[in-house]
Amino acid sequence: MVARISWLGYVQYTVIGILLYLFLVSSVFWMISAGIGSVLGENKAVAYTVFWVLTVLYLAGFGYVLYQIRQCKAFVDQDGVWFYSGLFPWTRGIRGVRWENFDQAQFRPGMFSWMFCTYTVYLKDRYGGTVVIQNLFNGKDWSGSVNDVALGSSKNTGG
Repeated sequence: MVARISWLGYVQYTVIGILLYLFLVSSVFWMISAGIGSVLGENKAVAYTVFWVLTVLYLAGFGYVLYQIRQCKAFVDQDGVWFYSGLFPWTRGIRGVRWENFDQAQFRPGMFSWMFCTYTVYLKDRYGGTVVIQNLFNGKDWSGSVNDVALGSSKNTGG
């Protein structure tokens, strides 16, 4: 039983990315081109080259963020319920709750979550800790399935 981040999570980062691009790259471009322009005179080719280099660097970073979202997944195994995220070895990680400490999986309903079938899911343990997974596709059904599995495993173990 595996669930992934919905397309709404990508839209959120895309909107933020476009706004950051418009603000950061354009402002940095004008500062650099003003500095280069004062040194080199009216050489517009250098200014355009700087603009395109900044744009390519920004798009590479933006592509990395989107690919990192693609790697996220929530899953259940014999040890517990987990959320995996990260792309490179130094950013990879798993957060979750072991079955013996698991309390319940909850989701937050709302108008947009209902319309787009994407929910924020909370994995709660019996000590008050919570793992939050945002924009999980079909998180309502997934959290119900996790609770069913947890109920079944507690009946089998006598807990």
